[in-house]
Formats: sequence, structure tokens, C-alpha cells
Amino acid sequence: MSIKKLLSFVLAICMIFGLLSGCTQNTEPVSDKDNTEHEVTNDVEEAQMKMKPGTYTASGMGFRLFEEVEVSVTVDETSILDIEVSMDNGETKPILQSVIDKMVPRIIEQQSIYVDAITGATASSAAVRVAVTEALNSALEAGNSPANAIDTFKKLPSKVTNKETINTKVLVVGMGGSGTVTAMRAAEKMYEADPGSVSVLAIDKAGKFGGTSSVTSEMFAVNAPRFQEEFNEGKDYVNKEQLRQAWLEYTEGDAKAEMVDLLLDNSGKVVDWLMYDHGFKFSTPKRGFTEADIYEVKYQYLPNDTGTKEYAITNTYFEGLVADYVDLGGKYMLETEAYELIYDEQTNDVKGVKARKYDGTGYEIYADAVVLATGGFAGNTDMEMKYFSNEYYPLKGAWKHYGMHQNDGKMIENSINIGAGTYNIGMPPMVHVAGTPNFLTNFAKNEIPGVIGRMTGRTSVWTPGDIPLDMVVASNSLAVNADGERFTSETGVGMLDPWKSGANYYSIWSNDQVQKIKEEGFSVAPEGPATAYLGHQAPIPANTPLPETYEVLQAAIDKGYVFKADTIAELAKQIDMNPSTLEDTIAKYNEYCETGNDLDFNKPEEFLVEIGSGPYYAVIGAPYCYSTCGALDINENFNVLKADGETPINGLYAVGTDSMGVLFTEKKPYVTFGGGAQGWAFTSGYLAGEIISEYVSEK
Repeated sequence: MSIKKLLSFVLAICMIFGLLSGCTQNTEPVSDKDNTEHEVTNDVEEAQMKMKPGTYTASGMGFRLFEEVEVSVTVDETSILDIEVSMDNGETKPILQSVIDKMVPRIIEQQSIYVDAITGATASSAAVRVAVTEALNSALEAGNSPANAIDTFKKLPSKVTNKETINTKVLVVGMGGSGTVTAMRAAEKMYEADPGSVSVLAIDKAGKFGGTSSVTSEMFAVNAPRFQEEFNEGKDYVNKEQLRQAWLEYTEGDAKAEMVDLLLDNSGKVVDWLMYDHGFKFSTPKRGFTEADIYEVKYQYLPNDTGTKEYAITNTYFEGLVADYVDLGGKYMLETEAYELIYDEQTNDVKGVKARKYDGTGYEIYADAVVLATGGFAGNTDMEMKYFSNEYYPLKGAWKHYGMHQNDGKMIENSINIGAGTYNIGMPPMVHVAGTPNFLTNFAKNEIPGVIGRMTGRTSVWTPGDIPLDMVVASNSLAVNADGERFTSETGVGMLDPWKSGANYYSIWSNDQVQKIKEEGFSVAPEGPATAYLGHQAPIPANTPLPETYEVLQAAIDKGYVFKADTIAELAKQIDMNPSTLEDTIAKYNEYCETGNDLDFNKPEEFLVEIGSGPYYAVIGAPYCYSTCGALDINENFNVLKADGETPINGLYAVGTDSMGVLFTEKKPYVTFGGGAQGWAFTSGYLAGEIISEYVSEK
């Protein structure tokens, strides 16, 4: 692998999955703290630095491992004149566009590749940075500059020290689905009362609005009146009372029934509001992910054929919503991070927040109502270790994260520090997929003619480098947790059940099985979304011999996520596991394979494959969490409550995943009806916007 590809790969993986800091990246923008290690130590005299004028093309690896982002850099002898980033790749277009719109001009203005990455687009930022660096190196080499001449473009941009004060009636912290809807609905209600009274400000640390909601597929909603009048002859899609009973039974009395009712009673009208008032488009509702999910509540964004196409359209929905908000007089600021509540302990009033912009500008923003819509804390390993509960499952740990890494829970933690209570904050995170914690990119890529990738919108690609990924989600594998015990039927490790292991599990394979993969391939292609979201985003076709199998496994061993030993006991020691426990687990599993009867988890007989002779392999499996679920405690007005569960903190509200724990229980995971988090984001934002607009009008 070339140095460029290696650097690109490392940056992209670290930024996407946070391999160097537990489950997530450092969710602060790549700023002073992150860049200090890059400070230039070898001064290059200006006279020594000379580029050959022209345009140089290079590429860097972004979010999609199968295809790099191409960048063309035009230079004169001493400076960068222009940077063009191709959109002809598998990146999520709106996210890459935010890098083009914000990071690229700053590189040119500062003449530095060390400008901050765009928060919310860190992988795409890494791709562009690597590509620009490679192009500049080519221009410098062509100009006969010394090897360290690239240091000329490694200046750390200076930060400003401005301090500003802003006053508003409503401040919304976060512009994902819940925050954008909160701001919009509050502005609408203020405008209805008095067109000149709109005083709403929304801020977000990311370089674009929409957050996680702009890259999801559906929202949960119940019987949208106008929608079903148009598409279902006015008839209900769902028996709401039956659904309510099922929800409350599932959560075993731990959910706040009044908050569940708010969701069930109001989510339908929110679908109508988004569609008929603000231009969103949804499919007719579908059922969820299991046989028990008989309720038609999953309204998918349209179009819903491929992720990238869908996400591009969804982004236009949010652009329209924000445009409507601005037309009413609403204001917003991107790349602006709130980091501390302004709280009066004597009066129990939150009066605003302290915030900072990417350029160093500091703000004190005062408001009558502060709404937290920051997306939970899946981007914060320390909070996962602190708040996840081990009472029912081994959840404390550093979880891999497939979602918005800027959702670091900073304002949730700050709220707790001033006395806010939590509700089901220790419950399992939202997990949709599992895979390996690392990936191999230096093996041949093979297109699958006529097959378009669900998440990429481009021709699907598979590679032998994804053999370990396909192994950890294979239904005919043996999966064990950190204690060496099975935790579910392996038919569920790809999607519904991997979280039960905690932050990691191990897929155990014998040499007999590995040899069969080499000679015959995987007998069954992995099912579920794991291989559509991770790796090169297509499963290795079934029954395809893979002669590179041992080479691939050795490469993964070298990267530290596959282990090999001659005996089970030795393998157990390598992965810090009790040898006798793992030996007993394998012996029992092999008995089930012989009898065809899995007494522990009822895995179908066709997937029971014996662990044969050594050497033996253990592949690390990682459940990738999309978001956290539990966080702050709230009442029916969306007021954040103190730790006593009764006293509101005046002026502080929480919506979306900053408060979604009120719907659930710590004993079980997020519901599988489909789109629950999105439904709560939009519905809680809509209702909170109405309530808060009335609250501030009375002050």
C-alpha cells in the first residue's frame, strides 16, 4: 500500500469509527488541541519552496472504503489558487458538499492544509485533506523543492479572541431533526401571535443542519389524518390502543405512559405538518423489523431506493424547512458549539449558554428558554463508560459508532452537573449493525454487474478483504462475549442482537471452516444490513472460492482484530478470556451441532456448523451503535427535571434523543417498530416548540 493510501485509510477510519479513541473520534472539531502534534518543526525558507505551476490531481479515502474522493489542485509557484473536489464518488453528497463549501475555501484563504475539519463531515474532510496534501507534494516535487517543503502548507490558522453577547427568547442547541423542528414550530407559533415577535436562534456545532435525521430512512408515526385521507380512504392504518398496550407491555412499566401517549397521539399530525406544510415526502406506512411488529407505523422518506439518493433528497427537505424558518424571522448559526449552561442556582433558572465558533469567537447567548437537541452521547466513550448500565447486559464499554460523531453529550453532562435527573440513561444504545472494528482496503475489488449498492447508489463492490467482516456476522458461526459464552443465536449477530454482548464479541472459527471458505467460499451470503453499511458495502457472493483467505486473515492479525492459536486454550489467553469457559462453550456448541438441536438459543439446524480442528481463529466483532437512547428526565412540557424527578429546571427543555429514555426501559433495547427515534425527534420538537413559544410569550 502506498504511503498516500495508508495515510488516507488511517485518517478516514479514525474519523469514521474512532479507532484511536475507543468507539468514537474526538468529537471536537480538528482544532488547536488536535493540531498541536502537527506543528511544523522544520522551517522552510521561502526561497527554497517552489512549485511547478499547473493542476495536480490526487485522491483520498473518505467514508466509503471502496472508492476515493478525487481532488484537483491548481497552483502557481508559491500558492494554492484553486481546489476542485469531484462529486463522482460514493460519499454522501450533502456531507461532502459541506466540506466543499466550508473547508476548501479556508484551505485556499489560509494556504494551509491544517484548517479545521468540518464537524459532521470528518471522513470527507480527511479525504480532501489527504488528496490536497498529495497534490501539493507532486507540485513541489515537480518544482524541485526539498522534501520538507510541504511544511510551508502546515501552518496552524490563528484563532480570534472576540467575545459577543446575544439575546433571544428561544435558543435551540442542535439542528438535527428535533432541534430544527423545535425552532421551526416555535417560530411559527410566535409569528401567528405577532409577526414581529419571532425571536428564535438555533445553533449547531456541525457544518450543516439536519444531523442524524438527514441520513436516516424513516420516522415512526401513528395514523396521520391528512395523509390517510389522501392515501387510505380516511381509514386508520393502526389500532392505536393495541399499539399502546404492546408498547407499555414491552417496556414493563418503566416507560412514562404519558410520554408514550404524547408520541402516539401527536406523531400523525407531525407527518401531516412535515408533508403538507413543509414539503417532506413519505411512503405509505410499513411494518417493522420482526414478526411481532404488525403495526404500520414506519413512514419512509421518499425516494427510498438507495441511501445516497435518498439522503440527497432528504437534505433538500431540511433546506426547505430551514428556509421556511428564516422567512419567519428565525436565525441560526452553524459551526457554533454550546459547551456550558448559564445557570442561576439560587433561582433554579437556566438563562442561556456559553458557546464558541470554529474560528474562536466566544458567545454568551441569553434566552428565556434553552432547548437541548444535541443528539445523545454516542460520540462520547467516557459517558458510555459512566452511564451505561451493566445490570441487565454488559453495556459499559467503548462502543463503535456509526452515526454523527459530534453527538458527544456535552450539554447532557452539563445539565446533570447542575442537578438534572436522568431517565433510563443506562439502557442499551441503538444498534442496527455489527462488523469488524477495522477493515482491509488493499485487496482486489470486484464489481457485481447490475447490482446497485443500497447505501451508495453505485455499482456494488466486494473484496476478499471483507472476509473477516463476513465471518463476524455469519449465521453459521459461533459468537461468544468477552466471558467466552454465547449470548444469542448467531442468526441475530448481524442486526437485532449483537448489542447483547456489550461493546465487543468474538467470532470463533476452526481451520476446517477457514479452509472451506478458501476452497468453496461462504455457504450463505450474510443477511441483514451489516455488509451494506460497513466495509466495502456488499457481501462476498455465496459459494465463491476465496484463495486469498489465509493472506487476508494474516493481514487482519497484523492489524490486531483477528487472533490465531493452535489450541482453544491458547486462543482464549490471547483474547483475555478464561480458557476453560471457552472450551466448555465450544464443547457444548459442538454437541448442539451433532444433535441438530440448539438448546440455548434455538438456532436452526442448517446454521449449526461444528468447530473442528485447529489452528483456531477469533475475529473481533463490534456492534456499531447509531445513537444512545436514554438521557435526561423530562415532564409532559419537555421541561428537564431535577434529580428528584419532580422539580423542573426553569427555562431548560430537552427533545429528541436527549430525552428519549422516557419511552423505554433499561431492561430491553430500542423498539423495532421502525423509525422510533426519528418519530420522537420530530414529535417532541413539534410539541416542545408550541409549548415553549407560549412560555416565553408570558415572560
